[in-house]
Amino acid sequence: MTRLVIVSHPAVLPVNQMVYAEMLRRGWDVRLIVPAAWRHDYEPYHLLPEALPELDSRITALPVLLAGRPQRHVYRTRPQSVLRAMEPDVVFLEQEPFALAAAQWGFAAALLRVPFGVQIAENLDRHLPWPVRALRTRVLRSASYVAARSPRAADLATQWGATGAVTVIPHHVPAWPAERRARTAFTVGYAGRLSAEKGLETLVCAVRRLEPPVDLLIAGDGVMRRELAQADLGDGRQVIVHSDLGHGQMASAFSEMDVLVLPSRTTPTWSEQFGRVLVEAMSCGVPVIGSDSGEIPWVIRVTGGGLTFPEGDEARLAAALTTLRNDTARRRALAEQGRRRVAEIFSVEAVATTFERGLATVV
Repeated sequence: MTRLVIVSHPAVLPVNQMVYAEMLRRGWDVRLIVPAAWRHDYEPYHLLPEALPELDSRITALPVLLAGRPQRHVYRTRPQSVLRAMEPDVVFLEQEPFALAAAQWGFAAALLRVPFGVQIAENLDRHLPWPVRALRTRVLRSASYVAARSPRAADLATQWGATGAVTVIPHHVPAWPAERRARTAFTVGYAGRLSAEKGLETLVCAVRRLEPPVDLLIAGDGVMRRELAQADLGDGRQVIVHSDLGHGQMASAFSEMDVLVLPSRTTPTWSEQFGRVLVEAMSCGVPVIGSDSGEIPWVIRVTGGGLTFPEGDEARLAAALTTLRNDTARRRALAEQGRRRVAEIFSVEAVATTFERGLATVV
């Protein structure tokens, strides 16, 4: 049995362990290393690791410095000693190649002559200080394989010096039921971080252009929460904000949406790296509309479950919403196509198969 050791701060949450649990079911000897505590931007307390039942005895929680900082946190331990005790055949670091934790564990694996891989979701070739660029290059040149979360990320991994196999291994989504809850008004949905780069101003302006009755249902939290809750859309249009929903409750929120919109706006340091809510919504049978920021067009293209519009263009977004509002047959067809393709590409089982394909290049 091949022993796979994963170092992952996202895996403090059970939903982010699902692919690894599937790997265990397929015969891999899976071990997880996670932070003993992690911070969330909008929670006043630390997140403590929770395990899926099948992984409960396979998780090692270790203290970290700078908990909550994905690229800057480091583990307060000697990684080489931990890995030597675990005796892995292969290691996967669910970190960007310029993250300190990737260097910390990657170099330890290299010293033990254990092949390791890293993930890359970064999709902008943005300027970084030279020490960070040097760290990124060294990690990528040492890595035996790279799990790129999108085709653009795969291109950048090669451009930045990856010498091992680069495989597009997208993020997964859980299997949620496609239940619909009829609302009186046409309901436009959004889910995610409530901040300016998510294009929420564009969304609000687009909804104001729609004929009433229409509701804007927002699920998420962030600095724009109060502003959005108080937004005036005009008669026959209302904003509903849910900021207290856990991930397990999101299927219920999606069930109330006629369409989900992800209107992200690219900044000098960020563009949408995946758009997980697009895939989650389509998994629940909801058609989507996304801006052309980052990987959104790729996700919508490969699933066929929605429409795109130029980022920041409220008129084009309003037109797309009106099109789907007036054409229920098309809305239903997009929903069915999106749900089917999400199961084929982004389900836990599909991503586990792709992950195994990447690992097969080194073990």
